[in-house]
Amino acid sequence: MKCSCGNEAIYYQKYSNKYLCKECFIKDVERRVKKTLGKDILRRNVKIAIGISGGKDSLVMAHILKKLFKNIPNVELTAVFIDEGIKNFRDKAKEIIVDFCKKNSLDLKIVKFKDEIKFSLDEIVKNNYLEKLNIGKPCSFCGVVRRYLLNKHAKGYDFLAIGHNLDDFAQTILMNYIEGNIKNLIQFGKSTEGFVKRIKPLKLIPEEEVKLYANLLNIRYQSTPCPYSSLSYRHRIKDILNNLESFKPGVRYSILRGYEKLISLVDYKEKVNRCKICGYPCSGEVCKVCEWLKKLNVIE
Repeated sequence: MKCSCGNEAIYYQKYSNKYLCKECFIKDVERRVKKTLGKDILRRNVKIAIGISGGKDSLVMAHILKKLFKNIPNVELTAVFIDEGIKNFRDKAKEIIVDFCKKNSLDLKIVKFKDEIKFSLDEIVKNNYLEKLNIGKPCSFCGVVRRYLLNKHAKGYDFLAIGHNLDDFAQTILMNYIEGNIKNLIQFGKSTEGFVKRIKPLKLIPEEEVKLYANLLNIRYQSTPCPYSSLSYRHRIKDILNNLESFKPGVRYSILRGYEKLISLVDYKEKVNRCKICGYPCSGEVCKVCEWLKKLNVIE
């Protein structure tokens, strides 16, 4: 099949019923990222911390951000890598990230669980600390601590860029809706006072297109999934959404658009306190991370 430009197509975009050649596909992805960011972000005199993990999403995001900001003056982009301490997994990611940042002239900040909370994720799991903390899955612990550390090390920046793609958005929305977690559903779509403002450049890009973009541009990434990811509830929601998408192409976009319309009608702002131990924004007196660290006798 032919692309609309006349070249041979390499990809069929089911939800738009378009055939795209390599050049048009790359332009299409970058156009949607540019649209997501807008003029408020794509401007001079801006500082962005980029959450980078070594996977395709964060590396594609970093690559496109570097490209879009190439000719804009006084821009500071810094990659922030959170090393949870997962044996035979994070070492590989670190190698890929260091190489990527070197080739793309991107500053890199490496933050380790071990240095920040005194335990690696492997140690948390191995020592049965999840049970002590009344946490069901490793992802529940890891996700909270990662967000905490990303926000901590993005202080002083205008934005914190996160590599969530369209699938991630649809999964999160569906998960919270199924669980009836309305508070999280609302907070997911609104900025919270005290946190570095998050931007999600890949919001309109499906996961398979992120992967294709990376492969077409020979962006080396870690394809092996986290060894703990298959234990997560999200993994099951992902399977459900994939089945829905194959039956009704565009359903991920429909979930996102419907959610954004709904959230625009909700006037809700939660009172934000500061953790009395670390100063992190939270709803109570002590943030969740400090609460856990107290139980593990890391802090008093």
